Amino acid sequence: MENRRRSSRSEWAEFSLLLGLRLRELRGRAGLTQTQVAEFLGKPAPGGKSWVCQLEKGRLREVSINSVVEFVRACRADIEELADVVNGYVRRPPIAEERTRNQVAEAAAGLPLFKRARVERYDRFRNPMTRGRETPEQQCERRVREAKGQVRAIRWERRLHRVWNDVLNELGAGCADPLAVHLMAYSRKVFGALRRTRRTRPVWRKKALAGLEVWAVEHGLPPEPFDRMKQAVVALFADMERRGELD
Repeated sequence: MENRRRSSRSEWAEFSLLLGLRLRELRGRAGLTQTQVAEFLGKPAPGGKSWVCQLEKGRLREVSINSVVEFVRACRADIEELADVVNGYVRRPPIAEERTRNQVAEAAAGLPLFKRARVERYDRFRNPMTRGRETPEQQCERRVREAKGQVRAIRWERRLHRVWNDVLNELGAGCADPLAVHLMAYSRKVFGALRRTRRTRPVWRKKALAGLEVWAVEHGLPPEPFDRMKQAVVALFADMERRGELD
């Protein structure tokens, strides 16, 4: 909670500074002194000049819209002169949303650029709303957890693709070969079966893999390439499990 308050204060301080700089620019363009502007605003000396000075330095905690409008009016300027400064502040995402996006970006930091963009885009356009009675903190945790899950899946897919490519090289087959398409589908099925039976008894894993062999036979595919692919994926899965990449 305290961190969010600090972030909010820092954002407001930045906005106040930019707004003050723009107001000082308008005053200088109009050829007015701080005392003259203070008199126009109904703030006579000696405190009026100090108030204008604090406003231009962004040091006032609270500034009314009326004061800003009258300041611009005194400078004979248009209120549109402040549009970019105000829009730059109001269009920023809320503190919790910005923090969540930063954590999602950190989770996807090790991926290639287009993969990282895919994770961030999915999070931004699919998860902006809370679910049920979900609090902002719970929403943040869920979105970061889902992003980390996506990152893991992408890394698994990359490792699996390398194994698939190695098996194709051993078989002398090209990526455009129909067999290559079936082998990729088969490798994903084997990897999924290994994941599902990771914490079960060995007999269930054997049954799951045997069922995949039946799938290859039913499609009229030669058994030898699929046996190679299965062995390669099993070896990959064991290596990933040993390295702790599955958790």
